[in-house]
Amino acid sequence: MKSVRTILFTTLKIVVTIGVILLLIGKLGWDDILLTIKKAHSLWLLPGLAVFLISGWLGVIQWQLLLVNRGIKLSFGRAFRLYFIGMFFNNFVMGGIIGDAVKVASIKTDGGKGKAGLAATFLDRFAGLWAMCGFAVIGSAMLLIQKGELVNGKIGTAVIALFVTFIMFAGIMLFLVNKPLQDFFFKCYGYIPILKKTKLKEIISEMLIEAHDYHILVSVSLFSFFIQLLRISVHLFVAISLGLLTTTNYQYFLIFVPIIAMLMTIPLPFGVREAAGGALFTFAGFPPEESFVMGFLATLVGLAASFLGAVFFIAEKNILRSKKNAQNINCRTALQ
Repeated sequence: MKSVRTILFTTLKIVVTIGVILLLIGKLGWDDILLTIKKAHSLWLLPGLAVFLISGWLGVIQWQLLLVNRGIKLSFGRAFRLYFIGMFFNNFVMGGIIGDAVKVASIKTDGGKGKAGLAATFLDRFAGLWAMCGFAVIGSAMLLIQKGELVNGKIGTAVIALFVTFIMFAGIMLFLVNKPLQDFFFKCYGYIPILKKTKLKEIISEMLIEAHDYHILVSVSLFSFFIQLLRISVHLFVAISLGLLTTTNYQYFLIFVPIIAMLMTIPLPFGVREAAGGALFTFAGFPPEESFVMGFLATLVGLAASFLGAVFFIAEKNILRSKKNAQNINCRTALQ
């Protein structure tokens, strides 16, 4: 039954992907799309690829810091392989948190610290999204200062949504570091019988940041800032390859790339996220053909960079298959 649901879900995603692509082709015209792709200076995609890989390397360091803080000691090589395996699945599945599940399942299989691994991975993802929201706030402020308004209602709505998300993330961070709020939450938690039967309290407890952990906040904040800046830079290099980037429109990338990053946490079919990003840039006055092509090219750069994770995943499967306990293969278990 589960395999049937998986097949149906996969089929639905493929149908949606084909539908979105056909819709874009019908709207923009196949000839115009091909002409836009041919005009792109592909050499600018290489620094974009390099920047993405550097951001991944920094991401490994950040994740390893959080793992050590939660009592999990992985060698840098092991953390590097698991991080890129997770990155591959997040990009290959086109969104969602399946890659994070793979990493957590692998940590649990290696050392049995599943909750601690989940907490570290959650904090890693949370820090990245909050940093992206911070860039969006900066970009919005720059847009307001330069133009005095947010151009049109559609962009304004997107910015308001980002501000709300930023405030929500700030509330989560306050909860993670504030003892009175934590005590109040767990007191309310104790009055709900259904929640008592779950392991939610244990998982949340692992995510809390104690007073002696505050130095980690500084390190993770700095890493997240540079990592997400590099991820935004990938779109900037793609924009340069298409001749889109100017000194008067760069702030839109600070706003729209975080929105695209938020969409990555949802298991959307390939094409939906790219189309949404292209639509946002089009609303801001960017040429339609270039806007939509930019979204797809940025995704392809990310896929190319994370393909290293596929190599690691295949190698790990082959190693574990040769062992007697191959039926417990960690990455495959995480996908079932």
